Parts: sequence; structure tokens; C-alpha cells
Amino acid sequence: MSTMLQGQGDPQAAGESSSVAESSAAQLVHKLETISSTLAATRQQLEQSQKQILELQEELTQVRQQLGAQASGGSSSPDSANPQTEKNDLEERVETLEEQVKLHDQVKLESASKYSVRVSGLVLFNSFVNRGTVDNIDLPSIAVRPAADSSGSAGASLRQTILGIEAFGPRIAGAKTSAELNLDFFGGIPYSNYGTAGGIVRIRTASIHLDWKRDWLRAGMEGPLISPLSPTSYATVAEPGLAWAGNLWTWAPQLRFAHQLWESEDRQLQLELGLWDPPAAGYSQTDVFRGPSPGERARQPAYEGRVSYGSKADGLQVGLGGYYSRQRYAITTSSDYSGDPHNDAWAFTADWRIPLPHRFELSGEGYRGRSLGGLGGGVYKDVLYGTDPASGLAVIRGLNDIGGWTQLKSRIGQLFEVNASAGVDNGFAGDFHSLVLPATASATQLRARNRMVVGNLIYRPKTYLILSPEYRRIWTWPITGSRNTADVYTFSLGYQF
Repeated sequence: MSTMLQGQGDPQAAGESSSVAESSAAQLVHKLETISSTLAATRQQLEQSQKQILELQEELTQVRQQLGAQASGGSSSPDSANPQTEKNDLEERVETLEEQVKLHDQVKLESASKYSVRVSGLVLFNSFVNRGTVDNIDLPSIAVRPAADSSGSAGASLRQTILGIEAFGPRIAGAKTSAELNLDFFGGIPYSNYGTAGGIVRIRTASIHLDWKRDWLRAGMEGPLISPLSPTSYATVAEPGLAWAGNLWTWAPQLRFAHQLWESEDRQLQLELGLWDPPAAGYSQTDVFRGPSPGERARQPAYEGRVSYGSKADGLQVGLGGYYSRQRYAITTSSDYSGDPHNDAWAFTADWRIPLPHRFELSGEGYRGRSLGGLGGGVYKDVLYGTDPASGLAVIRGLNDIGGWTQLKSRIGQLFEVNASAGVDNGFAGDFHSLVLPATASATQLRARNRMVVGNLIYRPKTYLILSPEYRRIWTWPITGSRNTADVYTFSLGYQF
């Protein structure tokens, strides 16, 4: 106690305390001055940016007026040697100015290329209750035979959350350049006892774009060119709605080219062609290395094409497509095997989106083909393995397949949307019965048909907020035995940015 009292009465200690206080006050004043100068600089930058926007808008108005004068009375310059060239230059100038205005109107992300980058995404929470046994409780697509000790499941996940990045670059050979990357967290389950709902980042789609006035070129990982549509659902985002039940969807590396054969003010006829790294179902036997698929073992790409007619004004779209891939299976030539290890995978497809009166819309796709497991059909398989009943030798047979889906959409005001859809994927029973299936055949090999019906309500109280309850019923048939069924109840909450 005496020591404390002595310290309090010591003039030297009091002076030191005073100097510390003065130093702290000086530092605080310095920080306030720094913040004030930073705010002033930011305000000056904002004022300068706003001034630049006004100048760009004024220049854009002047250029548009020049274009209008040319359209009504020819070139604004009588001495111009090539009016068409001048008109093209003005149009490109308008386009450049519009892009600059957009850039100043938003916050720009810095990139190594110094061109604009845009980030978007969807934070998606899915809670679910499954009645019956399914292949994947997060996102069921198949009803399987129930286990003795289980008749359902319930849980929640954020693994279907999406992150998107778009980058915009310069013109190359007259084409606009851009690229996009979409990621989610459905790439697997973490190796931990407590992280099974966490998910692992994976690439969904990624592509590089070159866009001319009437043509475009894409190189990347995308869905089938022959299957451009998908049902609307926030419960099935990691795999599109009705996947494995009539919707061909598999994302795979491909090179695509499109040309507008004919275009009017709001309608167009378009031809698309593509080369695809051909995927196949169930070929990978290791989690360590990536081996060749049967399509890659054939040493040639898959070929796809589509012709479509559409209207920009009302959203009408109809298309016809075709697909072919050569497959080769790794089977040694032995006396116990009969047949050719090569197999032809092919498909003919149709797609449609038809606007109807009173804010309704009908959309869907259909296909007929063979060995479509790699595209998301064929009830998870491309071929059947078995024994030829006549020769008793082993044989491989491509599975013929038919399927499709359709959806009826209704928009109720600006906030509500109702969707009802149904789809089926059906392998030909004749292919199963044409050979003797092995006693050790898996449930996947025996699976012959999968059907699904879906109904959902989408409510958007704000443009960025999504609430969506959904009901799904799944029927799955093996080639022999009774069918399996499952009911899936999902509630999705999403925040879009």
C-alpha cells in the first residue's frame, strides 16, 4: 500500500503519465487526419467517375444521333469514300462506349489481364426427408431396394451451393472474347467422421467463348449440345432436374461451333456442331488414376449436331439433334468371348420450349438411342454383359434406350412460380432378354427403367432471395422382380448474388 501511495505522489511518474496521454492523443489525431484525407480522395474519385459517366453518355447520344441521320439520309459526310465502313466504325464505337458506361456503373474486380471480371453465385441450403431408400440422400435419382433396418432418411446440405466467375476480354479477329467458370461443392465427401455434409469443390462447367455477329465458338466443359434444356428445380442443382430419368445432362469437355443460317429482327435459324470427349458410365475402376473411357479408347471424339429455330420476343424454341460415338471395350480376344469389342453409341433428340397464354410455358426433350449412360441416360449404363444363349460365349451388347421429360411452368404475378414435370428413361427389355445375365450382376446392371414426377413452388420475396418446397416421386424397375419407390420432400433456401 505504501509503495502505491509513493508512486501516486511522485512528480516524475505523473509527468510520464501525462506524456503517454499526449502521445496517444497525437496518434489518434493522426489517424483521424489520415481517414479524413482518404475519404476526401475517395469522394474526389467518385465525382470524377460520375463526370466520366456523364461524358460517355453524352458522347454515346451523339454517336447514336449520327447513326440515325445516316439511316434516314445516308452518310453524314458527303465526302466519305465508303459509307458502309464509316457506319461499321460508328457501330463499334457505340458498342465500346456502352461497355465503358457499364464498367463505370459497377465496382470492377481487378484481374491480371486488367479486363473486367464478374462474380456471381448461389448460396443454397437444402433440407430433405426421404421416404424409402435412395442412391444418394442429398440428391436422389434412383430408388433402391430397402435395407432391413432402414426405410428413410432426413438431413440437410449446402453442397449444391454454386460460385460463378465471368471474365471479359478484348476483340480477337473480330470476335468478342470471354470465359466463365462455375463451381459447386458436390465433388465428394470429405475424409472425416464429422464433415460428410461439407462437400468438396468441383468444376461444374467451364468454357472459353469467341462470339462474332452470326457465329460463336466454345471450348470447355459443358452439357450435351443435343440437350440444351433442363427442368426448373432448386432441389436438384448439382445434377439437373430429372437427371437419369429422361434428361441427358452430363458435363464433359467439348468443342462447339454455331452459325446462324438465317436471322430476322427477332427470329433465327441456327446450326450447331460439336466434338466431344466421349464420357461413359461405370468404367473407372480406381480412385487414384484416370484411365481411358471406352469412348476415349476408340481414339476418336464423339460427334454431335443440332438445328434449332427460336424467337427472341416470346421465347419460342424448337430443335432437332444427333449424336454418335465409337466405343471400344478392353476385352482380350479369347475363345470364351464372341463378338466385336467395338460398340456404336448414338442418339436422335428433340427439344422444345413453347410459350402458352396466361403466363404458362411448356418445355421438354425426348431421345431415342443406344449406349447413352455416359450422357445421363441408359439407366446408368452403356452396355450389357452376359452370355449368348446359343453359343454359351461371353458377349457385350449396347443397350437401346428411349426417354424424355416435359415440364409445365406457370408464373403467378412477379413473386411466384409453379412447376410440374415428369420424365422417364427406359432400356429395351429385348436387349436384357437376348442374353443370359450373370448371377453376379449388380443392381445397376439389372436396372431397366427409371421414372420420376416432380412438383415445386418457387417464391422470390426479393430478386436475390429464393424459397422453394418440392416433392419428388421416384419409381425404379429392375429387369426382374418388383419395382422400388421413394418419396422425396425438399425445402430449399437460396441467396443469389
